[in-house]
Amino acid sequence: MKRVLMVSCEGLGNGGVQAVMMNIIRNMHKEYLFDMLLFTSEKRHYDDEFLTYGGKIYRIPRYEGSNKLRKKIDYYIRGGNLYRGVRKLIKEEGPFDIIHCNAEFESAPIMKAASEFGIPIRITHTHIISQKNNCIATYLENHRKKVIDKYATKKIGCSLEACRSFFLEGTKATVINNTYDESRFNPKLYSYFEEDRLHIIQVGSFCTTKNQLFSVEVLYQIQKRIKNVHLSFVGFDMEGYEKLVKDKIEHLNLEKYVSFYPSDTNIPQLLAKSNAFIFPSLHEGFGIAIIEAQAMGVRCFASDSVPKATDCGGVIFIELDKGAKVWADKIIESYRKYGNSKIECDVSDYAVENVIKTYRKLYEGK
Repeated sequence: MKRVLMVSCEGLGNGGVQAVMMNIIRNMHKEYLFDMLLFTSEKRHYDDEFLTYGGKIYRIPRYEGSNKLRKKIDYYIRGGNLYRGVRKLIKEEGPFDIIHCNAEFESAPIMKAASEFGIPIRITHTHIISQKNNCIATYLENHRKKVIDKYATKKIGCSLEACRSFFLEGTKATVINNTYDESRFNPKLYSYFEEDRLHIIQVGSFCTTKNQLFSVEVLYQIQKRIKNVHLSFVGFDMEGYEKLVKDKIEHLNLEKYVSFYPSDTNIPQLLAKSNAFIFPSLHEGFGIAIIEAQAMGVRCFASDSVPKATDCGGVIFIELDKGAKVWADKIIESYRKYGNSKIECDVSDYAVENVIKTYRKLYEGK
């Protein structure tokens, strides 16, 4: 049985990238032996499930303290440390036949180390829109792009936008659709709530990119006109952003209109009682949560920074610079027109059964 070293973007928390990796592993673990490389020291959502498939978890943690300067320094020096750590891992725990890296530019030193040990199939998989905001980070990014271009044998991404952002211009890269778990996000498994309430939901880690502060502003505009409204947030905190969201909710006196749920909550059940899914991201490589929402028949309202490929018939794209009031108007208009009714969207292009065939070919070197 061939061995695959799957590299996560961080730990095995309940995030979109991790969900994609776990869908691959669930459906291919009888054909390949998967091991996992993580960049956190803590145990997270999928750790126990992953271990049931027979593989091992290896860790090369990033700096996990709260010192912002130390964190920034770690970003700039991490490449060399990671390169040496991955060489040691492959030497002591290998050989591996395939390395599938879902990390950001940590992929560069990993691909180089894998090449030097003769791993024949070296996959760099981007899930992000890359945006660096200073000259040093941009220089490092351009250097890492060149390293990835040289050492990765396969370059893939979750969307055309992600590929164009992440790889060198002119690089041949393949778009492979992210997968959702159709066994969980199946509307036939859940009862729909007929209560007379506008229930809005946002799923995603609490961070600047996901832009939950804007969602609070939208809620503020809606509750001026509709009192039977509720907003549910699902996700884990990053960057201390969740506190900013809660502070804003308190400042606007919206506490009774908002609920917070951990990332391991029953998301399909929450979607089943929701009328609207809000997705005001500043940028997205893809965003599998919006596919899951459409699979459950929920109408979606997304920023125009979300790839258009996510629209399976249930997405309304709105520019962020139009402001919270315009977003509120769109959501209210939809609610008054459709109420609690659900929509049927064709999300079959993102079903595991269809997408996994592409990964099999990729792992076979085709």
